[in-house]
Amino acid sequence: MQLFVLLAILAGLSALGVGFLGNDIKLWMQDYGVGDGDIPTPIMTSNLKILITRVNTATGFDDLITGCEFTSVDKDLLSGTTLYCKLFQGPDVRTAAVIATGFKQIDPPGLSSNTPITIDITDKSFLNSNDVTYVENVAVEIQNPPQ
Repeated sequence: MQLFVLLAILAGLSALGVGFLGNDIKLWMQDYGVGDGDIPTPIMTSNLKILITRVNTATGFDDLITGCEFTSVDKDLLSGTTLYCKLFQGPDVRTAAVIATGFKQIDPPGLSSNTPITIDITDKSFLNSNDVTYVENVAVEIQNPPQ
């Protein structure tokens, strides 16, 4: 059984009129429980950069989230670990629709701490679903390799 650990959920992602993000993004770490015990979060400190590209359109422009740049500050990531970047349309990730996503698998020999890795947004549920006007939350999930 592969372990899914929800690492970080960034809340408060909002677009201003000029296409920049607000600065009240909150980091939320969560442990999962199994039976009577908890599955501890493997990473306690990380950095996440939301990559945004401005695209000119006939009516002006669109600001599209094209990826997430993730850095584990305190732990190395094992070879075979998969990172997912998910964009949510609602404020509560338990009930909100995932409207765009991307993933990246860590190649051998693994990824050292403090080394950034880019997770490109590749799957969209509708045209321009990665536009910042639709995205309310961003989550990065870490799936440890099979053991």
